[in-house]
Amino acid sequence: MNEILNTAPQLMLKGSDKSLSGGTIASVVITGIVVVFIGLILLIICVSVYGKVFDSINKSKAAKAKAEAEAKLKEAAKGEAKPMAPVIRTEALPEIEDGIEEEIVAVIAAAIAAMGAAEGKKLALRSVKRAKGARSAWASAGIAENTRPF
Repeated sequence: MNEILNTAPQLMLKGSDKSLSGGTIASVVITGIVVVFIGLILLIICVSVYGKVFDSINKSKAAKAKAEAEAKLKEAAKGEAKPMAPVIRTEALPEIEDGIEEEIVAVIAAAIAAMGAAEGKKLALRSVKRAKGARSAWASAGIAENTRPF
């Protein structure tokens, strides 16, 4: 046991012997660079695999949605065309503000009727008025552009 304790200080590096040679430094640097690049390559492979997996999931969802839409269209096409019953107006005509053309009111009423038919509800147009204090489309677009978050 004394022999081990006596030789231990001789095995340790002394202050003057701590200098590393050029070969040792080069091997440490090269090993470090190789390890870093291997890690980066593995990360790139993982990210590309995840991307391909999610792309395939999105494509299958899109294909399923497209198939469902085509099935609904086929079902709608199979249905026979029913003659429309004549429309009998029981409600009063909508109140229209001065300066609004009749064509505009007709378009708004048709859009509301289409929305109601899509939902299976009967919607009615009660009045048509201009919005007060509303900005123009150009002003709204400018505000949206200038206040958009980074």
